[in-house]
Amino acid sequence: MNYKQWLLTTAILTTLFCSPFLYMIFYNYYVDPLWNFNHQNKANESQIAFDERQLKVNYISHQNQFDSLLVGTSRTTYINQYDFKDMSVYNFSAGSLTLGEYGPYIRYATEQNKKEFETIILELYPTGNLDEALVSSYPEPETYFETTNAPLYSIKSLFSFDTYEKAKNNASDETPKGFRIYDRNNVVSLDTVDSKTVQSNINRGLKKLGSVKESKDLTEYKKALYDIKEASPNSKFIVYSPPFFHERLAKIFKKEGGIQLYRDWLEACIEVFDGVVNFTTINDISLNVNNYFDTNHFYPSTGTYIAKDIVAFNNGQPLQYATYVNTDNIDAFIEQFREQMKEYR
Repeated sequence: MNYKQWLLTTAILTTLFCSPFLYMIFYNYYVDPLWNFNHQNKANESQIAFDERQLKVNYISHQNQFDSLLVGTSRTTYINQYDFKDMSVYNFSAGSLTLGEYGPYIRYATEQNKKEFETIILELYPTGNLDEALVSSYPEPETYFETTNAPLYSIKSLFSFDTYEKAKNNASDETPKGFRIYDRNNVVSLDTVDSKTVQSNINRGLKKLGSVKESKDLTEYKKALYDIKEASPNSKFIVYSPPFFHERLAKIFKKEGGIQLYRDWLEACIEVFDGVVNFTTINDISLNVNNYFDTNHFYPSTGTYIAKDIVAFNNGQPLQYATYVNTDNIDAFIEQFREQMKEYR
């Protein structure tokens, strides 16, 4: 075998040997399940939310044209960031995001955005265990930041078998119902759940709930609110509380201790942020079961109502569903809420 034949044979064998690996690299780039690049195609036009924190940190690291930031839990992920008319909003919400995580993620988003946000919209809520509001079961936010900021991270991820597995799952058409599905613009969609399943979800959710019996010490909670505000001193903050299904509210706030916790929580938010765009009442959203797929989560179409009211508040216009609660009307609001709980419990 002469030199040219040996070289050709070696090249062919090397190509054949490397073909599967080269295919993996190309496929990882083509699908881009980690949101490291900007391209869109048939294989990546929908994305399973397998790790929202990492995905959203990756996304904003190369998208920095926003004037507003939206931060909240899984509920807020269902709000379309493009429903905020005349605002360029980035939805940095994630499942089970805790108040203790809000500050680090807001600071990171601000750094990547290269300027402070004009407006920061926060989801805060009085239900659940406020003692756990500062504790997350997820890795520290810095873990995700360090991953994204690592040298050549986006390129190295293309050589990863883990990325390949995510890419294959992402490209599958057999996505289970009830999963949050993202498009390449950070917008969530969700297939409508049949009424029987919704009712089962509601019954199961109500069964797990208990009534709040007494208020809690909100000192640490309030400190976390101040920390968030002080980290963005030039931003306008809009706090909103979400619309829970009315049966959930009626069970949680069944007792007077729950009403007192609600008031104490509102007073803490008002002290720090002046007021709350409050959907956590009995209203046309919370009374309509078609707006929900369980007691805790609403559909993206319901999120549109929330966005419109927040925009209305931002523009000084009347609210259709929410009540803006501040020092001027908190007494009247709590009394009205107390009457609602008596009626619907």
